[in-house]
Amino acid sequence: MKLKEINRTAIQAWSPAQQHPVYLAAGTSAQQLDASFSTSASLEIFELDLTDPSLGMKSCGTFSSSQRYHKLVWGPGGMNTEGHPSGVVIAGGENGNIILYDPAKIIAGETDVVIAQNDKHTGPVRALDVNPFQVCSRK
Repeated sequence: MKLKEINRTAIQAWSPAQQHPVYLAAGTSAQQLDASFSTSASLEIFELDLTDPSLGMKSCGTFSSSQRYHKLVWGPGGMNTEGHPSGVVIAGGENGNIILYDPAKIIAGETDVVIAQNDKHTGPVRALDVNPFQVCSRK
């Protein structure tokens, strides 16, 4: 039984368990083309509302990106201590980039959504994960 759907060629990540309402991040998938053959890329946040009977999910914010993604992870880092109330979305890019985004700023429609970026990999970043029990700090 289908509950909700998003018509995107995208990599996705669910918000952390302690995030309410529940969100889904969808980043344009690397090495894929949609039906329109568009080469644009974005990171979009959707809200999961199971009380709404429609199949669509409400888009809460979009950030136009220069990157397409192989992997997205949404971790709880900074939710209580570092000013990131919705955690951090970590993206692995097709050009070796690892980018940390503030999803709360994407939802708010702000433009300075990148927390940090690293481009030291020589190939695409295809795997990422976070440790939900140990949050690293930049202090």
